[in-house]
Amino acid sequence: MLQQLKRHNYITPTHFLELSKGYRVILTEKRTELGNGRDKLANGLAKLVEARDGVEVMSVELEKKKVVCAQSQKDCENLLVEIVSERRVADEQRKQVEGDSERIGKEEIECKAIADDAEAELNVALPALQKAMAEVEKLDKSAISEIKAYKSPPKQVETVLAAVMILFGNKTDWTTAKKVLGEANFLQSIKGYDKDNVSATIMKKIKGYVSHADFKPEAVGAVSKAAGALCTWVHAIYIYASVAKEVAPKRARLKGAQESLAVKQASLQKAQEELAEVTAKVNRLKQKYDDSVGEKNRLRAEADQMELLLDRADKLVKGLAGENERWRASIGQL
Repeated sequence: MLQQLKRHNYITPTHFLELSKGYRVILTEKRTELGNGRDKLANGLAKLVEARDGVEVMSVELEKKKVVCAQSQKDCENLLVEIVSERRVADEQRKQVEGDSERIGKEEIECKAIADDAEAELNVALPALQKAMAEVEKLDKSAISEIKAYKSPPKQVETVLAAVMILFGNKTDWTTAKKVLGEANFLQSIKGYDKDNVSATIMKKIKGYVSHADFKPEAVGAVSKAAGALCTWVHAIYIYASVAKEVAPKRARLKGAQESLAVKQASLQKAQEELAEVTAKVNRLKQKYDDSVGEKNRLRAEADQMELLLDRADKLVKGLAGENERWRASIGQL
């Protein structure tokens, strides 16, 4: 420096102190700078370790999710198989129920036709019976007492009472007739007579009376109104029983058809209930399947997202693997 400047330079204490002070400032700044650099490298290494550990944890979780997804997929497939099987059963039962319903519907129509036919034939006799019962309703004990008062009744009255006694299965003599007329429930027996079950023997006997020219309600009523009403009743019972006899086979067929129909209707009702149960089961399985598919899709989406993040993190960790050693060496130097 003496040769360059051609003069002497002297360091005074003040200059020395200023130099020392500047050195300390620069040293402090460098120490702070190197410390910050070391801390950053240490933080980077910690982050690398944390990332590596995170990758390992995510790898384990990803494998678990893959297992859960695979099981969920298997469960969905099993549910789908069960749904197909149950739906096949439901379809078969539905076809059976629909077929039975159609057949039973036809039988119901047939039963109604038989019933309507029988009722139509009986309706032919019902007006006469209703007219006779209206006449009988007019009878009271005084009217019956009027007939009982005869010691030797007119022929027409005696004939009517004989016919009445035949319908009740009694003797046809006047003594028996008076005894029956004296019973307290005679009129009730007339009104509640079992017109649907008159025997063929009685019908044959009554036919001889009702076919007689003198056995007419008008003619008998001219002698005794009460006997005339009973004559009308005998005619009505005969007409109704005759029709009922012809209708009896139809009634029997109707009864058999109704009993068979009732059994089939009960069976159909049971089949419909079973079908409803199977249908409800299919709906429950379908809902369960939909829920399982939704859960499977959710798990699959999470697994895919995790796999994507894991792939990125793995690439980052591997990419910084070389920096790891360099940063450690740098920290050691610092």
